[in-house]
Amino acid sequence: MADQTLYDTTTPSVGSVALAHQKILRMKLAGAFINCTGDINNLAGNPAPIIVQREVYGTKGRTSQDIIGYNFAPTFSVEGVRDPITKKIVAAQAWVIDLLNAAYSEGELNKREFQWFDALDEDLPAFEGKFSVAVADLNTGYADKGGWTFTLTNDGVVERIVSPIAGAGIPIIESVGPAGQTVGDQVVIRGYGFTGTTAVTIDTITVAEYVVVDANTIVAVIPAAVAGPAPVIVTNAGGASTAFNYTAAA
Repeated sequence: MADQTLYDTTTPSVGSVALAHQKILRMKLAGAFINCTGDINNLAGNPAPIIVQREVYGTKGRTSQDIIGYNFAPTFSVEGVRDPITKKIVAAQAWVIDLLNAAYSEGELNKREFQWFDALDEDLPAFEGKFSVAVADLNTGYADKGGWTFTLTNDGVVERIVSPIAGAGIPIIESVGPAGQTVGDQVVIRGYGFTGTTAVTIDTITVAEYVVVDANTIVAVIPAAVAGPAPVIVTNAGGASTAFNYTAAA
């Protein structure tokens, strides 16, 4: 059965008028995929088949085509939301600032990793890949509102992946921070599938003090003897998560 947490917890930033979606777009920021869906409109994958010609066996001179892959050029629009006091883009849209910087950069700095998939049905196709980023100003039709339309172009192969909402509810860790904490410090573990957590380990050491804030957030205290590379694992009734690579202070 699909884990619909990502859809159920998708909300736009305060002040955004983005429409509700049943497709999830996620961008990798600081090493973890974050959910952008609440603030985007008009998400389209825009696949284009890569075709090779072949001769039909037994009918000399008659040609056919094989699809050997797809190119993608996903597009979506974002309305920018400014803090009324600081006049800066709100913290919840830090990914927008990063994406704008990427759009005006060159080489590898112009590229970002994305996933997109249906928010509710794990049997529908899901994709992940690296994309170059282009941007154009968005005409909202209002003098006091502005935004951007992003176009992504795949850089290499876009993989078909198992939908992130599939599975038996085993926890998935997407980020642990802040980096460089030490024994006795708190770290925030983010992801999904944390409901019913039965154990948290850091560097194979059981965490005695942790709080499951919600299905997507755990606050844990780093136990004694943890130093340096310290993989984090969350376990619930469905099983143990894949270890997330975290580095504590030496």
